[in-house]
Amino acid sequence: MMKSKTEKILIVLQVLAWMGVAGYAINFGSQLISFVVSVVYPGASKQIPGVEQNVEGLLNYGSRYYLYAMSFVIVVSAMYVSLWYQVATLLSKLNINSPFTIQVAKKIETIAWQLFSIWLVGFIGGNYIDWLAKKMGQPLNILSVGNEILFTAGIVYIISQIFKHGIEIQEENLQTI
Repeated sequence: MMKSKTEKILIVLQVLAWMGVAGYAINFGSQLISFVVSVVYPGASKQIPGVEQNVEGLLNYGSRYYLYAMSFVIVVSAMYVSLWYQVATLLSKLNINSPFTIQVAKKIETIAWQLFSIWLVGFIGGNYIDWLAKKMGQPLNILSVGNEILFTAGIVYIISQIFKHGIEIQEENLQTI
């Protein structure tokens, strides 16, 4: 049986989503490892490739500030891994012939709430890091979560509600037949 154009696109999106999971997991792992190494061996941060000067300066400024700032960075990174995992599993379970299922609607709503959570933690963390950068007198470009995440969360939430409504209509149609 030939796959439709939509099914082919869905397969490509599944592969891309799993690549997103892998990419963000690698990013999360590298951030976590570099954080642990920099805490256990404070002088080692100079020899870790990819550690920016501003992060090293933050570590020298105060270990408590470094711990808080990097905690925000690592938590947001872990949240992105979780988000992409949810997207990948949604695309894997999605049946294009019958997309309006309660599982799909719940998964889409979960993704919307995860997006909102990423924005919220990123907003709080970004403001803390901005405050810390002003206090230190040097830029800290270690966390950036834009407001487009909040907008995306709203759109995905609306889509989840449309799916829920589609499920209700589908159930009503089945009852009238």
